[in-house]
Amino acid sequence: MKTIAIILSFALSAVALSSAVTPASATKMNGKCCQSSDGGRSARYLRVMARRAIPHTCSAYAASCIRDTADMTDGLRMCMAAKAQCLQTGVHVGPYSGRHFAGMARM
Repeated sequence: MKTIAIILSFALSAVALSSAVTPASATKMNGKCCQSSDGGRSARYLRVMARRAIPHTCSAYAASCIRDTADMTDGLRMCMAAKAQCLQTGVHVGPYSGRHFAGMARM
């Protein structure tokens, strides 16, 4: 009976020790083996996340277009033309990229 208690206490202490060690190594790895080395701070990722935060309305995309093309001479005119087309069709076409963003709210 005494030997079973000793064996059980060793087994329980081994389980407690391994559970204390495992989270430390898991948080140290934290799944970073499959991510890029920049940790999600690449310029492309930041652009995509910023674009995703913009509401899907013609006005919001036109404002974003104006911000992005502030240094271009015809940027305001091109963005306003894209906004006018978006208000008619519901599809925003990027004036410089030519990308189509469908399903816009006409606001």
